[in-house]
Amino acid sequence: MQMIKDTRGFSSSFDVLLFLMLVSVSAVLLLPAMVSNIQLIALHDTSVTEHNSQVLGSLQDGRVDNFSYAVAGTQMDFLVTETFGPGANDSGFYRTGKKLVAGREIEHKIFADLASESVASQFTIYHADKSVRLNLLTDEYRENVDVQMRNYLDMQIGDRYNYNVSIVWRPFRDVPIGGETHMGPAVPDTAYVDSSWIAMPYDTEFTRYHVEELIADELKDIGLALGSANEVPREETEEQIAGHINAAINKTVDDAVGTIVKMTIEKTIGKAQAAVNQQVESVVPGSNPGDKTGISDIIMDEVLAELKDDPAFIEDASLELSEQITGYMQEVAREEVHAVIAGEVDVLASGITDQCVSNVDAVDEAKDEVLDYVFSRIDISRARMTLALWDQNW
Repeated sequence: MQMIKDTRGFSSSFDVLLFLMLVSVSAVLLLPAMVSNIQLIALHDTSVTEHNSQVLGSLQDGRVDNFSYAVAGTQMDFLVTETFGPGANDSGFYRTGKKLVAGREIEHKIFADLASESVASQFTIYHADKSVRLNLLTDEYRENVDVQMRNYLDMQIGDRYNYNVSIVWRPFRDVPIGGETHMGPAVPDTAYVDSSWIAMPYDTEFTRYHVEELIADELKDIGLALGSANEVPREETEEQIAGHINAAINKTVDDAVGTIVKMTIEKTIGKAQAAVNQQVESVVPGSNPGDKTGISDIIMDEVLAELKDDPAFIEDASLELSEQITGYMQEVAREEVHAVIAGEVDVLASGITDQCVSNVDAVDEAKDEVLDYVFSRIDISRARMTLALWDQNW
């Protein structure tokens, strides 16, 4: 038999095998580069995240050896400018006098403490599409803290990253009452963000045990209502419990406001205003306390003018300013808190009724649940510091 000599089939098969081999070799050669790129991106993300956490921790613990400001310094500058014209407050004589009379110096403090004092001292209420500052004596304090923090971050971060720092204090959770500071441009979606809590600069007895004592009557009434839940219509039980929860929240808010005013308003306005009346007004040209043209009078009039624009504020000449502020804040805070928790109280009342209708022993657990909820609405003792970093080239 004669064999047929035809190598075309073999050649084609060899070409296919050679092509597949080349593809495999290419994949082997390119794979490390592809994996390396993925690893680099992940490594970069991890590196920046860790760097962010380190910078935030460093910022909180960074020590300021010398820090100074003037009580009512901004208002003093305004009066001097109004009296002598632009640039008068740059006078060396004025600056020396301002420092001697109203200057305050703080040594060896960390930024976390300075920042928390800043947001506490600037106490602001955002209500009815407006904001009201209740303490106008510490503007210079806040401005100097911001400058010190920016200088520190510029040295720590260098030129590679943009940053934004915010410190927010909300003594009533999710309610727009408190203090805040923001430094830096708007934060893009690509930013790496980290945050942590910092302690507020005062001691308070506003503990869970304090709240339990404060709302003891409401908790007792809730227990009685749940104990007789099988004897009355369910809707009536839920309505009673919701009413007691709301009353407990109001009591807690009112007491917390009193604590906050004492720590942030009375302390600062009372002591600082006394210092301003006795010292600052005697050396600032154009000041005459008897004619109500002094710095503290201007500040108080400005606060009252802003408060009077809000329907919630009712001026009573027989009350001290701190008492008027307390009453105003209590009304506004209650309104804002209930706006935030709208619907939550009804859900809570329905849930604990379910627990207790079939199990009388669950009454104590239900009362603890109410106490936990009411206590969770108050967060006086800490503020949130947040740092966002992003590459300047992005």
